[in-house]
Amino acid sequence: MSLMFIILLTIFFLDVFTNNSISRTIHSVFSTAASPLFNAKIFLEDYFEKNITVQNIRIFANEKPDELLVLSEDLKGYYVRNVKKPGIILNEKGQLVGFVEKTGSVGYVLKWWESEFPVTLEATNVTVTGYYKGYRITIPDPNISLEKLQAKVYMSEYLPYGKLLKNYDMHLGYYENGILKINIPKVSKKVILLESYANDNGKRQQ
Repeated sequence: MSLMFIILLTIFFLDVFTNNSISRTIHSVFSTAASPLFNAKIFLEDYFEKNITVQNIRIFANEKPDELLVLSEDLKGYYVRNVKKPGIILNEKGQLVGFVEKTGSVGYVLKWWESEFPVTLEATNVTVTGYYKGYRITIPDPNISLEKLQAKVYMSEYLPYGKLLKNYDMHLGYYENGILKINIPKVSKKVILLESYANDNGKRQQ
């Protein structure tokens, strides 16, 4: 019994110091192995469901975007079925959910609020470029005071789909009086992938 406790404690500490890589690997393996059972469960639920619900998702000008099934969620992201290409993930309202970190039959999507990326802050009379990390925003311009800034926060316009999301007012939150208030999107059973695309130099961007 003592040996088992020591082994479990060792695994726990290793998992903490490796940024949860062990638990995520185990979760990914079990998610893949359980995929047939999950498919059977979904089939039976749909077969015996009395009320049929049709969800028509409209993202921007696309009437029928590819829908991906959310298998499970952990603290930092979502396990999503059949994520074949890198890109960004949106919910049914077109809100940013996260960034594809791993592709495959069981892909992994890192939640945007657990990520690091450049942002655009838009106030009434000024647009500022910043960087989001760990629920905080830093601004390289020393002439801009964050404490006095009141602005909407968007994914940077210079990132793929950033300008599109901004044009549709898909903001990530508000910055007021030195405090960042983020909008955490609701995620249903299905999400949408916007694939990464090539920039002007022909390089793929995510």
